[in-house]
Amino acid sequence: MSEMMKSLKQRAMEFDQQLPLMEGREKGNTDELLGQVCTLTDYGFLPNENGEQYVAFIVAERPGKFYFGGSVLTTRMTELDGEGYGESIRQEGLPLLMTTVTSKANKRKYTNVKFYPEG
Repeated sequence: MSEMMKSLKQRAMEFDQQLPLMEGREKGNTDELLGQVCTLTDYGFLPNENGEQYVAFIVAERPGKFYFGGSVLTTRMTELDGEGYGESIRQEGLPLLMTTVTSKANKRKYTNVKFYPEG
């Protein structure tokens, strides 16, 4: 086994990887947040089966649940996090509105996100 390779135990435990914000909360479905202004209060990133990062988050309006974001929210949160806004988001909260949109190019539905939807 090369030094770069993880042990079987290390790799297997990654399947159950959780963020602290997920502990003690039930997994919610983002469909229950569609069309409602919510305040994102904490977030983190986990790798998917392809090794790409996706966002997990919680909102003030549903304290007992956590959610996994789609590609649009993941991209935007990755940018905000990379630009150093993480602490502000956790202190102030980030209002957002998620809606379902149909792509003009391929007619596929996706979840769009608008931050500060009321102004």
